[in-house]
Amino acid sequence: MDLRISICGDVCSECPRYKATLANDISALERVADLWYRTGLRDRVVSPDEIKCAGCSKEKVCAHGVNSCEHLGKKENCGECDYFPCEKIEMVFKKTDDFNKNCKGKCTYEEYLELSESFLNKRQVLNEINKGYKTKT
Repeated sequence: MDLRISICGDVCSECPRYKATLANDISALERVADLWYRTGLRDRVVSPDEIKCAGCSKEKVCAHGVNSCEHLGKKENCGECDYFPCEKIEMVFKKTDDFNKNCKGKCTYEEYLELSESFLNKRQVLNEINKGYKTKT
């Protein structure tokens, strides 16, 4: 599977929700729905069809609102932006840090590792992309 990074720095290709959707693994989607509920990403356990996700894009509604940024243009993610890090992405990082603290006690060690690989390292992912972007420009 190719590495897929969302606009805000999530690593979709490491996300249990994304992987279960691509595999059409109903059992895995049910586990993800339970994990999303336990960690506060959903207010109830949703059906496998409701939890499916094929990854973020500029066309989808963004929980963080970064896909509507006027600086995004044709860029794939915030790390490719000349204004990175901006106030908007710093708010995303804060929200992610808060989620990180909240979810540690609500999931298993293995689940936490999955969440770390997919969501909790946004800042590091985008910083690496931005370093590469700035050396190209």
